[in-house]
Amino acid sequence: MKRWLLVLGIYAAVAVCAAFGVLGADPMRQDGARLLEPPGAHALLGTDHLGRDVFAQTLHGARVALLVGGFAAGLAVALGAGLGVLAGWRRGWFDALAGWLAGAVAAVPSVLLILGLAQILGRGFAAVYLAVGLASWVQCFRIVRAETLRLADREFVLAARAAGASDRRILLHHLLPNLAPLLLVQFALHFVFAVKVEVVVSFLGLGLPLGAPSWGAMIGHAPDDLAQHVWWPLAAATLAMAGLVLAVHRLADGLRERLDPAEAPAA
Repeated sequence: MKRWLLVLGIYAAVAVCAAFGVLGADPMRQDGARLLEPPGAHALLGTDHLGRDVFAQTLHGARVALLVGGFAAGLAVALGAGLGVLAGWRRGWFDALAGWLAGAVAAVPSVLLILGLAQILGRGFAAVYLAVGLASWVQCFRIVRAETLRLADREFVLAARAAGASDRRILLHHLLPNLAPLLLVQFALHFVFAVKVEVVVSFLGLGLPLGAPSWGAMIGHAPDDLAQHVWWPLAAATLAMAGLVLAVHRLADGLRERLDPAEAPAA
């Protein structure tokens, strides 16, 4: 079995556990008698400063990361790839307008733009993934546009045009299948970026509603925890985020190798 299939299985298991909360206790339940309890039999990963189960919070944080990362990456890739394909295919005024819009968005540092959008949209899942997605599509747009310009002059596209194929058919049946490996890699990169940004935004208190368990909130309380020699909430959130990021990277590489003929090993 290829390693990327194993990663896919691990990723699916984490997704199921995070989505349905089949493991751990209620992440919001507080127990004043068990404040800052170290990992043990009663709490697998210990408890935090409010007596909440760190293991349950880590699982809930995984659900937040999967939802925000998936929706934000999907929005960024859909917006960037859609504009990139149309700009590279139509060219002319549409290309110039899309390029100007991408340049205007790129002129603002992405972190500042995300924080500004998060402040405007308010708290909640939708606000976070909308802010991240709307602020991070430019890279995908530029890469997809350049690849579309390259593919538009290839023989198979010229042959389809000569055969009378419509623009829609060429885009759907000739260009998009060749762009699929590239879009997959872009989705993985945007997913990782969105997970990291969600942690930063929650760390700054601008993301999810106050008190909602997330990896960013767990890391945000680390200075106070470490001052009391409490390391387990920080370690749990950091290791969980690192594991998810590495799994997504490896999964994207494996799928790209499967889908892209250029990556196939020589016979």
